[in-house]
Amino acid sequence: MLPYITLYRLKAVNFSCKKLSLLSFFLTLFFTSAYSQESHFKTSEVKTSEVKTSEVIPNAVYTQKQSTLGDITKRHEEQLSIALTLIGKGNTEYQQKNYDEAIVQYTDALKYLSESDEEIQKHRGETYTKIAETYKRIKDREKTALFYKKALDTYTVLQDQKLMARTLNTLAEAERYLGNYETSLDYSNQSLELHEQINDPEGKAKALTGAGIIYRYIGRYEKSLKSIYEAHLYYKKVNDANGITNTSNQMGLAYTRLKEFDLAKSFYQLTIDLSERKIVPNTLASALREMAVINLESGEYQSAKVMIEKARDIYKKDNSKSNESLAVRILGNVFRAQGDDANAIAYYRESLFISTEVGSKLYQVKALIPLGAILIGKNTEEAISLLNNALELSAQLHNKSYKLYAYRELRKAEKSRGNIAESLRYAEEEISLSSIIQNEKEGNDFVLEKASLYSHKMEIELELLREKTRLDQLKLAKKSNEIEISEQARMIAKLELTKNKYANTALASLLILCLLAILYTYKRFLDSKKRNRELRYLAARDPLTNSYNRRTLFEFIDRDFTNLDLLGEYSILMVDIDHFKKINDNYGHSTGDYVISAVANTLQGCVRQNDIVARFGGEEFCIVLPGTTQEKAISIAEVMRQKIETSHFDHISVTCSFGVSSIHFNAKTSLELIEQADIALYKSKALGRNQVTLWNQTLGG
Repeated sequence: MLPYITLYRLKAVNFSCKKLSLLSFFLTLFFTSAYSQESHFKTSEVKTSEVKTSEVIPNAVYTQKQSTLGDITKRHEEQLSIALTLIGKGNTEYQQKNYDEAIVQYTDALKYLSESDEEIQKHRGETYTKIAETYKRIKDREKTALFYKKALDTYTVLQDQKLMARTLNTLAEAERYLGNYETSLDYSNQSLELHEQINDPEGKAKALTGAGIIYRYIGRYEKSLKSIYEAHLYYKKVNDANGITNTSNQMGLAYTRLKEFDLAKSFYQLTIDLSERKIVPNTLASALREMAVINLESGEYQSAKVMIEKARDIYKKDNSKSNESLAVRILGNVFRAQGDDANAIAYYRESLFISTEVGSKLYQVKALIPLGAILIGKNTEEAISLLNNALELSAQLHNKSYKLYAYRELRKAEKSRGNIAESLRYAEEEISLSSIIQNEKEGNDFVLEKASLYSHKMEIELELLREKTRLDQLKLAKKSNEIEISEQARMIAKLELTKNKYANTALASLLILCLLAILYTYKRFLDSKKRNRELRYLAARDPLTNSYNRRTLFEFIDRDFTNLDLLGEYSILMVDIDHFKKINDNYGHSTGDYVISAVANTLQGCVRQNDIVARFGGEEFCIVLPGTTQEKAISIAEVMRQKIETSHFDHISVTCSFGVSSIHFNAKTSLELIEQADIALYKSKALGRNQVTLWNQTLGG
């Protein structure tokens, strides 16, 4: 962070540099004058015959001096000319998107911009900015921030406040991309402070937009909307369509985060309505895309399709391949939500092709996973191949979330082709990675919360700093006045009283603010504890059936298996709804979900308080019966089977197959016991379904 106080010191440094330049100029004049005086002095002392000789010597020295200064000026102009030529070449390479070559040209230009001359240094700062912008294009975030800092240092020495303010804003953006939210806030606030001092309303609007984005990232949505709306009003005042649409999109994103989808759509619609005016195509496409996603989530499939197809046309016309891949994938999601698997597969394949063509590994993964998922049961071998490819690319990208999605779909794929052992292996990987991701999420939430609190603290400090600056200016102005001794003494006494009053007021205000901050932090802590309890409950439950989820199931069983000697009687049931695919095909997925939920309620009504009913995946359940013999477990399973058989779920008759296993069959791990029950379940399926089968050695496994 560049503290505000250093700005005054840097002004002094710049003033000193200017004094040196002036000193150099006056020394040159002095020596030139000295030589002229010397010539005149010698002429008055010598004879007429010697006058020519006496004039030749100083004139020769003067001519040599002129020649030296001329050489320096010529070399200065030549170096600047070379630098500008290299910068021009860099600009051409940049426009042609040859970013690596552009960086080479800009870097070479810096070698010829080393002099302390103000014009040279301004070109140097501009070149640093160009290098930063080029690294931004190739998404090298670290070097982007580095060269913006170099540009800022150069403009600070020059004391060009307008360029300082704008560079601080872009530097804040670069630090935001790096996840350095506190540093980003510092730079953003410095930019806004400078914009308060200079007449650059456009730059201030950009700074306000940047600050609003940072506040959105750290969860301070009210502050975010306030900053962006202020910028939005400026752009409306000057009738800047691009500024209006950009800030509209940013407010839409903030309301999307707040789940205020109607408000979000109203701002995206504002951008869409301005599409007839000359605005940046990508801004319009972003609004259309976000509208499509909201409509998709709310089930407005036709509207979503229209919006995303318009966005795709813009990306295609703009030759933005990565964004086109994204739009095509969203189209696939729309068709998949409508149950049109054939079109969904076609669009997922097209998205994969485009992302492969541009070499975007992330977008390849995002296309591979839904494509692999939808192919399970249709072409399972291809699905597994695609998902393994997604898993490999996710590992290269160090992206744990997409690795988790890939594991989840691979587990389903292996199960669908009867490879239980491999399915269980993927389930273990899924559980382990889920735990890691949850821990990382908690860490990220802490960073964002810390940044949010830091922003509050910084606002208080900035206000105190402004007050101190005003007081310092007041004291300086009063000291500069020439007044009588008695009046001066009276004024000093008065100022001392005023200072003490302000100090006491400031101290009291600071104490109140600290108390409020402590109360606010404590409230947030209590709210966080409450949310964590709710999240732990939700994290342990399957949202459809309200039974335990697979992760929690394994936590319970693994805990029981920590000491087999103390385990005693222990049985487990695996339950699967018979012919469930036909229910989905004949009645639709919503009816299928209802049947799964109703069966889960029936199972939960047949067990004791300490028994565990968990959704194992899809239409399959796992029931843990601690302290239950295998005979009793078979009896419980039979009661469940009969109750389900005699029930009707939304006028649909349903049966279930059961597999039973017990700790007495010498299972050493929870996975082995589950696998025994699962094999018994498959035996029930093979015998005609709607049966209860106890595992034994003859079944295998």
